[in-house]
Amino acid sequence: MNRIKGPILLFVFIVLLIATGYWGRQFFLESRESNTSDTKGIKRSFEWAGDGYLGYAFLQTREIKKQLARSGLSLRFNNDNGDYQDRLKRFAKKEYDFIVLPINSYLEHGINHDFPGVIVSAIAESKGADAILGFDDVLPTGKVNDLNDPSLNIYYTPASPSSFLLDLTITDFDLDELENNSSWRKEANGSEEVYEMARKSARDRALGDVFVMWEPEVSKAVNELGMQKLWGSDKFSGYIIDVFVFHRDVIARDEKYVLEFLKTYFRTLDYYNSRQDEMKKEFSRITDLRSKYIDNMIDNIDWFSLEENCAKMFDLPLEIGLPSNEGVINSIYACSDVLLQNRIINEDIDDPYKIVNSGFLETIKEDRVKRVGSTNEAGTIEFTALSLEQWNNLSDVGTLRIEPITFQSVTRSLDYKGEEIVDEVAGMLVNNYPSYRIKIKGHTGSGDQSANQILSQERADIVKQRLIGVHGIDPNRLFAEGTGSLEPPRKKAGENPRAYILRWARVEFILVQDNSI
Repeated sequence: MNRIKGPILLFVFIVLLIATGYWGRQFFLESRESNTSDTKGIKRSFEWAGDGYLGYAFLQTREIKKQLARSGLSLRFNNDNGDYQDRLKRFAKKEYDFIVLPINSYLEHGINHDFPGVIVSAIAESKGADAILGFDDVLPTGKVNDLNDPSLNIYYTPASPSSFLLDLTITDFDLDELENNSSWRKEANGSEEVYEMARKSARDRALGDVFVMWEPEVSKAVNELGMQKLWGSDKFSGYIIDVFVFHRDVIARDEKYVLEFLKTYFRTLDYYNSRQDEMKKEFSRITDLRSKYIDNMIDNIDWFSLEENCAKMFDLPLEIGLPSNEGVINSIYACSDVLLQNRIINEDIDDPYKIVNSGFLETIKEDRVKRVGSTNEAGTIEFTALSLEQWNNLSDVGTLRIEPITFQSVTRSLDYKGEEIVDEVAGMLVNNYPSYRIKIKGHTGSGDQSANQILSQERADIVKQRLIGVHGIDPNRLFAEGTGSLEPPRKKAGENPRAYILRWARVEFILVQDNSI
């Protein structure tokens, strides 16, 4: 036994000697570098994961690397090409210090890992970078509701922003034919593959009708194939928002480094915001795309500065009295509703504040509040008053899907449940579709058309009054109209006559916009 123990101890001693020599040499070299140059040495290197989406490009610019190095920090990028499921799996195992992804993707995949990280800042909102595209004849009436046709061949990437865009469109516009029939689904492996199918379909229309892509394929489809955007993330707000999610253990252990990273990130945004040409060159270098596509993609992404993060996303107004909003919390609720409606998750997010940490932004805000000054970035859109003729000339964008609004039988006022539904609609109009005017249409069942006309107008007016009086929605944005029983609802496939008749009495919310938009 002693004969064996001696060689083992000698081997261990030699290994320790080699390791000590190696690390001692590294320490000596780093110490010499620090003493003979401006370097501070790398104190903390963050492992992060994302994909090639342009919204994350600032994290790969030369400027952020330079500024981080000044603080002794560095980044190591892991590109998973949009595999969100694997991204969350590795993140939960602490292989990544932070990840970047849309809120809806974190809800969908993070719930399976008990949400290992918290959202510390919003990065950007997709404003057209995700889109549903098609050729000229796909929407006969020009409405989103025309997509409610299971005979269409719709190509998309599952478990991606594309699938979420489809899900929320199906949910918000009550595309029940698509919801109850999967024959239209044509799955692809990424936006590039969807684009290739679109390119083939341009020559042979029998191959496909509708294609859901993200940038740069969206711009390529429009510019090279002559396709049209049928619906996209530029048409709504509050759904597709990308965020920084830091692991809880990293925040507990390295809070000061996380804070320094976020400070550096916002300084980098400010730097490139005042140097647009340099920013475009950097983006072209990072993505290896031609400048014409970069210009289009920049227009389709709305990056959030520190000021916008505070005022619009985390309810941290820069000055007392300035308007603010909880954009991240509102987005969590909105995305959760879509995921639940489409059975992608099975339980609601009971407390969204458990996955949000606004403390870093609040600290940075206090450091910069004197420089920020006044802002109205979080202010609401102003709508001018329209004449009846002007309202009639607006084009319908789509009819929102809502639960039936119920009224008291005697007073014709909203009952308790009806008030709840109107309040939910108000949240959608303010947070998710803030740029549209709304037609509120009242409908009744069959009977005396003269009396029905009066009743339907009264109900539309009551809903409008609640939106204005309780939720402060601009009156110029709303138009209440009663139609009596003249416009029965579309009958759904397999719907029994009694259920259909019960749906005649209803209130509809129709998004409308100017024909020139």
